[in-house]
Amino acid sequence: MLDSAGVLGRARRRVWGLSGRLIVSYILVTIAVVVLVEALVLCFQVAPLAEGAQLHAQLQAQVNATAQSYAQQLAQRYPDGVPTGTVLGDPGQPAQPGTVARSAPDGTLLVPAISGLIRGDRAVTAVVAIAADGTVLTSSAPSRYPPGRAAASELPVQAGTIIHPGGLIDIKEGNVPTPYGSVIFWMVRSQGGASASTLSPGAPGRIAYVYVQAPWSAPGFVNPARAWSELTHLGEGHLVLVAPATLLVAIVPVGVLFGLLASWRLVHRVRRLERATLAVADGDYTVALPASGRDEVGRLEVNFTAMTRQLGSALAAERQRATADARAAERARIAREMHDAISQHLFGLRMIAAGMRRADPGNQQAGVIERISEDALRDMQALLTELRPASLDGAGLAPALREICASYHDRLGVTVDARLDDVTVPAPVEHALLRITQEACANAVRHGHARRLAVSMTRQDGHAVLAVCDTGTGFDPAARHAGSGLAHIRDRAAELGGTVDIVSAPGRGAALTVRVPVP
Repeated sequence: MLDSAGVLGRARRRVWGLSGRLIVSYILVTIAVVVLVEALVLCFQVAPLAEGAQLHAQLQAQVNATAQSYAQQLAQRYPDGVPTGTVLGDPGQPAQPGTVARSAPDGTLLVPAISGLIRGDRAVTAVVAIAADGTVLTSSAPSRYPPGRAAASELPVQAGTIIHPGGLIDIKEGNVPTPYGSVIFWMVRSQGGASASTLSPGAPGRIAYVYVQAPWSAPGFVNPARAWSELTHLGEGHLVLVAPATLLVAIVPVGVLFGLLASWRLVHRVRRLERATLAVADGDYTVALPASGRDEVGRLEVNFTAMTRQLGSALAAERQRATADARAAERARIAREMHDAISQHLFGLRMIAAGMRRADPGNQQAGVIERISEDALRDMQALLTELRPASLDGAGLAPALREICASYHDRLGVTVDARLDDVTVPAPVEHALLRITQEACANAVRHGHARRLAVSMTRQDGHAVLAVCDTGTGFDPAARHAGSGLAHIRDRAAELGGTVDIVSAPGRGAALTVRVPVP
């Protein structure tokens, strides 16, 4: 039961995890793109084609009806020829280049009569009357189709190529380009006669052909709802849906596969980062993640490794500080115990021996006991001074060193000459120099029986220089020593990259100089 619950939990996390969300996002984005492309194709390609064909057929029928109507009207109105200066069309209709004229109730176009210049270079709805010899007799736009000009040079090529002097034509239609844009035209033979003799070149002003045109431009964007309605009306809606539906069905497995392949490495990196965070939460600050890329996750891995190292260093420093504090507290406790017990006993023993010597001046044993107790008491005071170290407490190195010098003067009666400059050094250097000074002064008093000390602190050539000199018994620096005080001093200086110089000889005191590099 527990195993099945664990499996379900892992499956749920995988489905709703980063990989599952990426897969769903890939599928949704692809579906959105397919739908958008299909809508654009429907609006800009399929629907305009369907609607364009319908509009083209409708306009062609209007142009046809208009040409037939004008051919009949002109044959009836001008059976003997068109008078000079005649302008065809309806003067009441506005001239709108590039726009199809309005329709009449009978389905024909209301061709505007444009007697002046046509502004712009777009096609207009126009009617042109052509003689049998192929010249323009009159038109609804004389400025664009001047009378007397060859119709073949003014009309579209498809219309002009069929005009031959003395020739006959019943119908000519089409959708053709012109210098003024595409037009739909219809060209018919006039109703004024049906024989070649009637349409001979010698009949001046007689209309042989009637040409009618209207501007044409294919429709652009079509409303999707209107486009779908038109396609459904034409019975072609299912054809448009077959390809998108097939693509949408294929998107799901492809999206799942692509999502797994695309997210596998990212999910693996994130899970590795998750395991590392759990290890740090459990107290393991040695975790280091290799940078697996230059993206955001890679930078996160680098920052995570730097953070764990900083946390480890901070924790080690805190442990070291806690250890030092505990050691200092223990030394202070031992010092109190020794002062309250042993020092009092030694002081009492010296007082008894002094009383015995005064009562019996010839008692040599009492004098020896008094002298030994005084030496032991002095050594005890030196030991207590060493066990009660001065603390930096944020005041700086120089004040702490002055406190040490004052304690030797006040407690042991040692004359101390202190020359201490305010040298700013890092905290580890401060701690090391403080302990070195304590060790050097303790050695001078306890082992060298020095009654005079000289302590100095200066900064020279990028180094902090500490010097401790005494007038004690001295020693041979090259000889082996049972104690570990000098070894501790050398170790502390070496940890900071510093050096220790000792100048001493038996009976000549000692001089210790420590040089530590500082920024």
